[in-house]
Amino acid sequence: MKFPRTTSIALAIAASAGLAAVSATAQTVSIGALPQGSLSYSIAAAAAKVIGDNTDLTMRAIGIGGGSIYFPQVNQGRLEMSTAAGPEAIFALTGTGPYEGRKNANLRVLARLLEFQTGFMVRKDSTIQSLADFKGQKLPSGFTSQKLVGTLVRAALAAEGLSYADVTGVPVPNFVRGTDELVAGRVVASYLAPGSGITRKAHASVKIRFISLKESPGSLKIMRDIVPGVYYTTVKPSKRMPYITEPVKMIGFDYLIIVGAKVADEIAYKSAKALHLNKKALIAGHGVFRGFKPKLIAKKDLGVAFHPGAAKYYKEAGLL
Repeated sequence: MKFPRTTSIALAIAASAGLAAVSATAQTVSIGALPQGSLSYSIAAAAAKVIGDNTDLTMRAIGIGGGSIYFPQVNQGRLEMSTAAGPEAIFALTGTGPYEGRKNANLRVLARLLEFQTGFMVRKDSTIQSLADFKGQKLPSGFTSQKLVGTLVRAALAAEGLSYADVTGVPVPNFVRGTDELVAGRVVASYLAPGSGITRKAHASVKIRFISLKESPGSLKIMRDIVPGVYYTTVKPSKRMPYITEPVKMIGFDYLIIVGAKVADEIAYKSAKALHLNKKALIAGHGVFRGFKPKLIAKKDLGVAFHPGAAKYYKEAGLL
């Protein structure tokens, strides 16, 4: 077989240098996320920029849908990384919950980034004040491309003695569509993160507010039996979220960047180091990173093991 002259030269150089493979840093590394406009995508974009700016890696964020789409791709090595809600990563790794029978055994943690906060949003002029008021009302359901959201809604309802049987479900693929339905007046609430672009867009259209969950003895166990790794969290008023005018109790969980087990240690090491050392740059990418605590980037007991390359850096940094 005759190679073009340029190819022959390249092969000769590689051979003379003793290179058995192309360097891991030569490839473009992608971080999968939810669609553009979501907080997941904004987090992925900020992380990709920080890693790209502080290493020799070429990074990009791609909005391709929910975990049911990007976890299998990371597991199979067709995508290097993705954002991940901690509970969903556990489900996907173990083949339980929404991933029943579909184990994604090659998922590993690159970094624990944030405490993610999620809750129910209604129109500001709505009469709904608590989850009990959802009885007989229309709520987004199904979440075919974002199963975790449907599971979180089910857990929140169960913790307050309700179920999907108590409401009228309106099938949607994800929370973005669910929010569109709320803005259009076809449902009474949407479940999502208060700091997302979708939330700001909805507030600009119709004015919205979030309703508080009610914690009671045993309610946390009820939620965790359905969604492992969740906890109650309180979102306080801030200038960047004008729709939060008083403390609101929501569901919290750890938000991660997941990496495939077969991704080169070099890539995971460099990426983990870049994220750990550059909080200011992450904040410049998105204000949500004000909540990033570098000391917790290697938080224990996440339910998914760290990638060896990331673990190597965290041990060197005294975090593991």
